Amino acid sequence: MLFIVIVLLFSCEAKHYYQDTKNVKNEWKKNQPQTFTFDVKDSIPSAVNIGFVLRNNTSYEFSNLYLFTKFIDPKGNEMIDTLQYYIANPDGSWIGKGMTTKEMMLVYREKLPIKDSGKYQLKVWQGMRTNNLKGIEDISLIVDKAE
Repeated sequence: MLFIVIVLLFSCEAKHYYQDTKNVKNEWKKNQPQTFTFDVKDSIPSAVNIGFVLRNNTSYEFSNLYLFTKFIDPKGNEMIDTLQYYIANPDGSWIGKGMTTKEMMLVYREKLPIKDSGKYQLKVWQGMRTNNLKGIEDISLIVDKAE
């Protein structure tokens, strides 16, 4: 009976509008953007919340992470950002959940207006001062309809 309740709870979890994961295999090269493309079709959400799920292992050497992003809408308009996220506390303890691999949600944009149907693209580069960033397992993009 408990098993059925657990299955029902997890199966009722809402699906994301878009979700994709890019595996950087513990070495994210500075010149290697991770590109996410999602298609907005007939029913256009008025706005979306966009975030990253970052998974790093304990060999990551920094307490923060800089990301460079380029968001491109279907008309070719670009929005470029430099983002900084703290992934460790000042005492060196990790902020994310998990044992050897830490996972945390990073907010990119909340209530971003979506006006056109078509393909949206988000490119993400690591912006740290090292050419090969070790310790990052993967990065996911999650897009949800804003309420």
